[in-house]
Amino acid sequence: MKPPLNFDDFVGNRGVVEILKRAIEQDRLPHAMIFAGPSGIGKCTLALLVARYLNCLSPLPGKACGTCSVCKRIASVLESRHLECQSSSGEGRCGTCASCRARMGGHPDIRIVEPQKNTITIDQIRELIGEIAFQPLEARFRVVILDPAEQMRIEAHNSLLKTLEEPPSRTIMILVTTNPYMLLETIRSRSRLLQFGEIPQDKIERKLVQDEGRLAEEARLAAALSGGSLAVALDFDTSEYREVRKEALQFVTMLLKRGRFAQVSIAAIAAAKDKKSFQLWIESVSVILQDIYYVSAAMERVGQKDLLGAMEPLARSVPHSVLVSAIGAIRKLKTELQFNVNRQLALEAMFLSLPSIPGTGF
Repeated sequence: MKPPLNFDDFVGNRGVVEILKRAIEQDRLPHAMIFAGPSGIGKCTLALLVARYLNCLSPLPGKACGTCSVCKRIASVLESRHLECQSSSGEGRCGTCASCRARMGGHPDIRIVEPQKNTITIDQIRELIGEIAFQPLEARFRVVILDPAEQMRIEAHNSLLKTLEEPPSRTIMILVTTNPYMLLETIRSRSRLLQFGEIPQDKIERKLVQDEGRLAEEARLAAALSGGSLAVALDFDTSEYREVRKEALQFVTMLLKRGRFAQVSIAAIAAAKDKKSFQLWIESVSVILQDIYYVSAAMERVGQKDLLGAMEPLARSVPHSVLVSAIGAIRKLKTELQFNVNRQLALEAMFLSLPSIPGTGF
């Protein structure tokens, strides 16, 4: 994937982008900001675009020039972000392999602080504080990005708080998080919170077709199952999805036909075992429910026409009110999952919350 190199190329969240552009142009960018929203929508990428526009030597209206030395060096940071460590066993980064060196290169005044073994430690924050006590080496503004900020240990939170209370000059701090309420309230109160939303499905689909060369049908399916995350859509594996979809369709059938709770509980236990596969599974459930709705309301909008044989009987037999309630319940569940609720219990509670089907006894 080629990363966006300017605000105009950034996919989704145009309102947030415009706020940041105006703040930079009016020299009113806050010294500390929280970029909060779903994972995979480009929060850290946008933070780097802010750094690029902020420090560009020859800025153009609304964007960085793209050709000056600063733009090129920050572009190298953007392009190296998705390089995988070649030596690490999966916990943190080694810091010495070619990929790690590429990630750490680029520009001395643009810092991305990431977890070491799933945690941002107080030692990392102390090292950062010692560094930002001095003026930037080259750039007009030093930009520090903590990603994901919620993985700071409590002592790291407290150490960072002192810096936010007395911010160093010419330093911008951006805390990237999926859940801002996992940060200390005192940190939130000293930072400007910018809330990001999911990327619209049509924008993801267009990106996949135009920039990634995906087939239209595959792009439509990947966008529908992405949960508004471009990163998820880019990693979408059609063959893997076919297997997950079978299980999701079985669950949807039980959900709409109001199967026995014991059956639903067994399905919930199986689906909830693995967090990563669960995300694809719950998106599959959501998309299948959406397609069943469209079978009756707008057949041309059905995305998975190969499932019509299974979806049409459900669309005919299930009351419209039950189908709408199920779609709403899944959306509510997806929101709750951002707060680390128990996946199995959440699924079971959702099933019990749905209205009964008249005449069935369920």
